[in-house]
Amino acid sequence: MLIQIITIIVVLFLITRVGAKLKRREITFKEALFWALLWFAVGMVVLYPQVADRVASYIGLQTATGIDLVVYVAVALAFYLIFRLFIHIERVERDITNIVRHLALKDKDEE
Repeated sequence: MLIQIITIIVVLFLITRVGAKLKRREITFKEALFWALLWFAVGMVVLYPQVADRVASYIGLQTATGIDLVVYVAVALAFYLIFRLFIHIERVERDITNIVRHLALKDKDEE
């Protein structure tokens, strides 16, 4: 019971942080919606773990419990977010290379 209370407090804190970042325009509405729904889902699984059990059996995980489903989804989500970060970092590196190349050519032309 104590872990549920702590987790719900953390989830509420994180949802308010998402709202604050959206208000300061640090994230888009789509990103805010994604994170808010994710944290809301975490809160629902913590409050009602039997729902995760039902969903796990509904999608065909007969021997698995709801927590197994949560772990599977969390790992898949982590891999997806790592992939997105990798793509973003590659794009930033490419943009920086183009900017540095442009500045170097511009400096050479000015000399």
